Amino acid sequence: MGKYAGFDRAGLALAGAVAAAALGLRLWGIGWGFPGLFNGDEGHHVNMAVALGRGTLNPGVFKYPSLWFYTLFGAFGLFFLAWSGLGLRHSVREFGQLFVWRPERFYLTARLVSAAFSVLALERVWSAGRELGSARLGMWAAGLLAVSLPLVEQAHAAKPDSLLFFWSACAWAAALRYFVTGRPRALLAAGVLTGLAVSTQYTAAPLVAAPATAWLVRRLVPDGRQRPSWGLGLSAAALIPAAFLAGSPFILLDHAAFARDMADHATLNFARAPAGWHSFANAFTFAGPWWLCGALVAAGAAALLRRDRPLAAMLLAPPVAQMSFLAFSDKGGAARYLIASLPALALVAAHGVEALGGARLAGAAARAAVLALIMFPGGLRSAAYAAALNRPDTRLAAQTWIEANLPIGTRIVLGAEPDTPPLRSSREQVARLLERTRAAGHPRARYYELMLESHPGGGYDLLRMKRDAGDMDTGPWHRQWSDASRDTLDVAAGLSAARAAGASVAVLSSMGLGFGTPDVGRFLDETERQGRLLAEFLPEEGRVNGPHIKVYRIDEGAR
Repeated sequence: MGKYAGFDRAGLALAGAVAAAALGLRLWGIGWGFPGLFNGDEGHHVNMAVALGRGTLNPGVFKYPSLWFYTLFGAFGLFFLAWSGLGLRHSVREFGQLFVWRPERFYLTARLVSAAFSVLALERVWSAGRELGSARLGMWAAGLLAVSLPLVEQAHAAKPDSLLFFWSACAWAAALRYFVTGRPRALLAAGVLTGLAVSTQYTAAPLVAAPATAWLVRRLVPDGRQRPSWGLGLSAAALIPAAFLAGSPFILLDHAAFARDMADHATLNFARAPAGWHSFANAFTFAGPWWLCGALVAAGAAALLRRDRPLAAMLLAPPVAQMSFLAFSDKGGAARYLIASLPALALVAAHGVEALGGARLAGAAARAAVLALIMFPGGLRSAAYAAALNRPDTRLAAQTWIEANLPIGTRIVLGAEPDTPPLRSSREQVARLLERTRAAGHPRARYYELMLESHPGGGYDLLRMKRDAGDMDTGPWHRQWSDASRDTLDVAAGLSAARAAGASVAVLSSMGLGFGTPDVGRFLDETERQGRLLAEFLPEEGRVNGPHIKVYRIDEGAR
């Protein structure tokens, strides 16, 4: 128990194959979208991490906990040392200007960090299988997670989900070590690692059930073993919030801002229809189609309930608790919210492989064949996803056309940054934004200062359509805080609002805009009826990614 049983030379070769497959799927297409930045969630994380360079470790905004920001800040520090020649060739100020004009280099760094943690987590999952007494269990589980589409998707983004997966895998490995060996140090480690997972993403909170279940099962089902003390259980429980605050200390030190952001974010958690069954369905498709992944999970759960109920409770109770909670949330249908439970679900599926014949396999060739068989369907899905990322994008095509055909300084109305062509603001607009953000004490002022002093010329006067916070899936305060750093335009009154603001061009994107939405619906309708279509960029199935983009002339007499 807990040894590297069966982890021979052949096992190492299979481990290398799993790692190579995982790494390949996560690196393929990792630079997607560049030089545009088209993942709507990435910008917040990268901007917050870069902003830590202003001289304080207080992020000031707690829509997310802080450990991922600090991790990225460290990665960007290493990037600076390499790029600047240890500060001898380029200054910190030049590094800031690099972020202003070439942000994709920072996003790529963050995505590579994300991919690395996603792969490193697989070793912890393999180790968790060994804690249960079989290197094969770890191999099956790691193989399934190597090709898991939700994990591959998140590894392509500068978001905290891959770091969450890593800490969750570490926490599960430690909790299972305690479950098997009863060593107090393992339970305490599980508490710390669980706290670090929650300090990466609040959605990891249900992971506290893993160490709690390990302690509870050993206490209620001693099976001839020494029962753990209440003191040990309470100590492990206390380490969870301690580790959480160690990773996100300003949640306590700046508790007023934390309370503000939690109240702001709470307005969205249950704003739409609950996920219901979808939160459970994700458990049966996390690493492939339901007929394979679902069958393995069902077979593994049945085998565990029949042969080892304490272990069944250990591996099934926390994920079921998390899925039950997610069922009441409108976001519970998104597979990424189940990431903290994926190590346990993969181990349940691994027991399914064993129950369906894997336990009787003799020889490395047979193990390799079964491993390839269970990885192939999920790998095919993930490979198709990664390959599609490399296709041309309509937003970049529209950017090229606009820069070639519209005069510098044209005032353009358009939607949110990730949904539209990545256009440069004019020097005049940057100067206005710098003055306004400085006066408001907004942290974006530093960004505009660097942009203004190194502006190469050209660019446009960009007006972003003002949107309701709910439509943007964010809290009201956060929406207002974001809008304070850009020029926005309320277009609820229609085309007349844009004309009154001096706009002569509108860029409409099928992504993020809807005709039935009160704040933009009238404007979209009037633009299509009264504006003059200048250019159109269509996505093509299997060939061109992105939204349907239309560029309209909208000033008086456009028709």
